[in-house]
Amino acid sequence: MDLRRNIHPDTLGVLSGPAFYPVMMVWLDWPGETLRAHSGTGPITWGGEVWQGVGKFGAVEVPEESSSGVPVDVSLSLVCDLPMLAEHADAVIRQRPGAIWMGVTSAPGGNVLIGEPFELARGTMDTLVLTTEIEGADGATAILYRLTAGLTTGPGYRTSAAVAHSHEDQSRHYPNDTAGKKLVLANARAEKTLWPAP
Repeated sequence: MDLRRNIHPDTLGVLSGPAFYPVMMVWLDWPGETLRAHSGTGPITWGGEVWQGVGKFGAVEVPEESSSGVPVDVSLSLVCDLPMLAEHADAVIRQRPGAIWMGVTSAPGGNVLIGEPFELARGTMDTLVLTTEIEGADGATAILYRLTAGLTTGPGYRTSAAVAHSHEDQSRHYPNDTAGKKLVLANARAEKTLWPAP
């Protein structure tokens, strides 16, 4: 199985070149308001919405892609020295949707998109963790707050795929085919166990 994405030709052209300036775009259905942020600085207008830049204060961890169909977790973090970030740690986010896109800009940390961003992950928020970190390498003490939301990209193939095919389905597409009718439960009839043995 191949993993394929529809990427805007202009975006693909830049990605295929010798250098490009990536930007991550994050949308979260946060309680009370919808959050739209990007990894650069300043605002970016895309899809009729304004996306605010978080710059070095944001982090997105997307695991390696695979075609296994197993749901994976994506981690979204915001780090700052504002105690008000702690006020959001009690938000009820479970099962609320979110999505992440990757795009390219015309300059490092820029605000002008080239082409259109393409989707990297989509899922539901599952966990919310607040941690505090103390930084003091230069002798000054600063308390940093890190709010991390976990986004599960599921469901996996087993829960999202429908694998049901009946004789009626077969007859609808192939009216003269009787294989489905004759083979339904054929294995069960052939392996019938008699007790006591004759």
